[in-house]
Amino acid sequence: MVIRQDLVLAVVLFQLCAPFNLETENRVVYSGPRGSFFGYSVDFFNSNVPSILIGAPKANTSQPNVIEGGSVFFCPWSQNQSDCSTVNFDNQGDRRFHVNSVDTQVEFKSYQWFGATVRSHGNTVLACAPRYYWRTEHDTPFSDATGTCYLSVDSLKTFVEYAPCRTERHGPAGQGYCQGGFSADFTKDGKVVLGGPGSFYWQGQLISATTEEIVKSFYPSYFLLSVTGQIQTRQVQGSYDDSYLGYSVASGEFSGDNVEGEGHIYSIDLLPPFCSNAFQMGSYFGYAVAATDINNDGLDDLVVGAPMFMRRGSAGQRWEEVGRVYVFLQRQPLLFEPGQPHLAGSQAYGRFGSSLAPLGDLNQDGFNDIAIGCPFGGDDQQGLVFIYNGHANGVKNTPTQTLAGQWACGAFPASFGFALRGNTDLDQNGYPDLIVGAFGVDKAVLYRARPIVNASASLTVQPTMINPEEKSCLVSNGNETISVSCVNLSFCLSANGKHLPADLGFLVEVQLDVLKQTQKESVVRRTLFLESQQPSLLKTVTFAAGGQTCYHADIFLRSEGEFRDKLSPIYVSLNFSLDPHASLDRHGLRPILNHQTTQLIEQKAQIQLDCGEDNICVPDLKLSVYGDRTEVYLGDENSLTLTFNARNEGEGGAYEAELYVLLPPEADYSGIARNNQSLTRLTCSYEAENQTRYLLCDLGNPMKSGTSFWAGLRFTVPRLEDTHSTVQFELQIRSKNENNSESDMKLFDLEVAVVAGVILQGVSRPDKLLFPPPNWKMSHSLQEEQEVGPEILHVYELVNNGPSMISRTVLELQCPLRAQGHVLLYPLEVITQGQLNCTSNHTLNALRLKVREQHTHTHEDQVHREINRDPLAERDNLSCSTTECWRLHCQVGLLERGGSVLLTIRSRIWAETFIEQYVLECSVHYKVEKMPYTIAPKVKPSGSQKVLTTVLWNKPDSQYKVPWWIILLAILAGLLLLSLLIYALYKLGFFKRADPYGTAMEKAQLKPQASSEA
Repeated sequence: MVIRQDLVLAVVLFQLCAPFNLETENRVVYSGPRGSFFGYSVDFFNSNVPSILIGAPKANTSQPNVIEGGSVFFCPWSQNQSDCSTVNFDNQGDRRFHVNSVDTQVEFKSYQWFGATVRSHGNTVLACAPRYYWRTEHDTPFSDATGTCYLSVDSLKTFVEYAPCRTERHGPAGQGYCQGGFSADFTKDGKVVLGGPGSFYWQGQLISATTEEIVKSFYPSYFLLSVTGQIQTRQVQGSYDDSYLGYSVASGEFSGDNVEGEGHIYSIDLLPPFCSNAFQMGSYFGYAVAATDINNDGLDDLVVGAPMFMRRGSAGQRWEEVGRVYVFLQRQPLLFEPGQPHLAGSQAYGRFGSSLAPLGDLNQDGFNDIAIGCPFGGDDQQGLVFIYNGHANGVKNTPTQTLAGQWACGAFPASFGFALRGNTDLDQNGYPDLIVGAFGVDKAVLYRARPIVNASASLTVQPTMINPEEKSCLVSNGNETISVSCVNLSFCLSANGKHLPADLGFLVEVQLDVLKQTQKESVVRRTLFLESQQPSLLKTVTFAAGGQTCYHADIFLRSEGEFRDKLSPIYVSLNFSLDPHASLDRHGLRPILNHQTTQLIEQKAQIQLDCGEDNICVPDLKLSVYGDRTEVYLGDENSLTLTFNARNEGEGGAYEAELYVLLPPEADYSGIARNNQSLTRLTCSYEAENQTRYLLCDLGNPMKSGTSFWAGLRFTVPRLEDTHSTVQFELQIRSKNENNSESDMKLFDLEVAVVAGVILQGVSRPDKLLFPPPNWKMSHSLQEEQEVGPEILHVYELVNNGPSMISRTVLELQCPLRAQGHVLLYPLEVITQGQLNCTSNHTLNALRLKVREQHTHTHEDQVHREINRDPLAERDNLSCSTTECWRLHCQVGLLERGGSVLLTIRSRIWAETFIEQYVLECSVHYKVEKMPYTIAPKVKPSGSQKVLTTVLWNKPDSQYKVPWWIILLAILAGLLLLSLLIYALYKLGFFKRADPYGTAMEKAQLKPQASSEA
């Protein structure tokens, strides 16, 4: 609803239908008495000295017999914080009158909340107590909460009371529950506007009067006062009950004529049609209102808070109270329309929009700004205040600054942001300031606005194409000086603004070749400053506000071997900021850059390539891939070599060309193939990102046009699972070129197969038997096993050489048991080792003979794996093809790679049966019936083995004895033959001794000759 008097709009819209440059480090905090609700209301007061007025509605005063009557504190401002003092608006206690000769208390100032509303205009200050009571009938203890206010028009020297609702129209039907002063404001020309939301069954009302008439109508001894010229809204039909007109009040320019005139009263019906039905029920639309010219069109606009607006939560199941603020632009006098979408709070139960304050033009951009309080916002409910900047179409939808309370929520919320007041330049630096109340901790905070610097910078690199072949500069490289390619860099910086210091200091940083690379890659700077040979330049510059400064430098391109990237632009960035160490201005503040300033500027240069005039290389990359196997086996390491041919058939080089190999989860990289001299040796790196593993191999920088070479990579594929029938490698050539940068993706598939190599070995112990056995006698009544005949062991081993596992195998054994009605073999025991489960068609030890104890335990001897064959095997064999057989059927369980089972058959040979030479032949057969995979094996292994035992028959010892006379005759014949031999030798002179020097005569003849010769 609107009340207009001259250039006035007082708005109270409350229905139960639902600067970035503010200094935060050097803020001034004012504190009041504990528990006094100091900071419940705040305002600036510029009379003789810049100061602040702070209401404390629960403060105790010196008024006699008044408890928590409330107070207003006067806080003068200086750069050094000053103490606050109480303003004595009212020193008296409760007034008493004689009614019917009875002394009666007629007013009640205890708990009246004086100071809940405080407003100032020039030298004039208004402070109200909306919970003030007075007695309308002498026998009623508490009657009407009419509220009352006190006014000072001479800089807090004298005070008059203004209680427009304390009238004879008492009770809820009249102004008895008015609570006058619940809200208040001054118009631009200094008129007082009060809100009384409780009048006329809470229809509420607005009351306005000039300060001159209020002072003129005041008589201390009069309880009921009538102010000449006062205007107020009247009671209307009952449909407006509970409208709470006057809950909040704001004044502004809405008449359009800018001329003092006769007062008029407007109802809420003059607002746009959407006001009546577009707002959420229960959102408290109108809890706070503000009027200011946001879009700089000369007409004041309206900002309305709805702090209990609710939105559906992120899960869509429940509602969250976040608050909302609406902005209405006045397009023509008293014609409003939404200036933009609403401003929405984001803090659940933060009460966004509980308070609003016009700030004036904080950033000096020509548009007024506003502050919005969210007193229960923040992670700790410490309270928040959001600063929004105005523009031509309303208010920007995101805040440019957020102020946070410094006091976390305790037993009672700090309520930082419950009271706001701005649009006053307290320190006279040309920028408006802001006061924020936090009555829950009895604090009020002053934020001063800093001067805004509008700065701009320019950056140039000339020329922008760096030719590595043109060496125009010299640079020292260790002990030598080399020629390098150079270009020129220059930047300029300018700044201006309002109310700035005489000189401005800036920090300027220039970074060369800032590459956009992944975190794992190091930043490779391809260019450096010629003077410092560093990739960055940091300078501090100072110049007068409104001026400009420039700087020039040479940068050079490093040698080709020091970097790889030749395609990416060489980005040169300039970043500037105000010097944080510059001296403060005379107001104790340091300027700040306009938040819309572009502080980061980038330019780029390019390395000239051998790619024609357009400097664009277009490769044509081709890739062929071959493998040394087509399938891999479950359970094996599966070594694999992939050989590939990489080609560039395009018209330009491929820069930073790499072979990209995406490894399947089952595979591991082993290294480069080196077994062929024709293969190129590559440099490869193995990378892993999350679950992705890949290989990058350098193919050249550039991989020139016409390049073609072969190379190989080695892998293993050990982690196969039978859930996938194939394993796939992905290979591709990639480069950093903008055009045709990749080859086609090549897929190399390996089939997953199930293969197991199974070996069956058998041996006979012993492999030959001589009959009859020693000391054996035929017995017709057998008691022990050794009476049957010699022992024989048949040992069989089934081994899975893999690589895959087998889970079920059948092992069949056959040995001859009878031949022509005679028993050949007497099986005694079957000894197993491993997962074997056997059954037989013949009872072991059928005669229940006594078994030797040493053979009752599990056999643990090592099996001989060689198969011994004997030439006698070609004789007549006793096998299952010619005799009655003993069969043994065994089931073999799971055998992993290298696993085996051992089967030992201990038997006895029936000695009385064997009177000739035979070969006893046993055969064993295996067949794999199942392998533990979902992938079916191509072949299930099977095979057989024969084990031969040779039986030799020997004659009895009695048939070979030699008679004694033959032996004697042989001895005598030998002696005779020896005698004849000796006689013959004698006759031949064999036994005569020969002298080596001849006869004596021969010796004598030899001596002289010997002497002579001597």
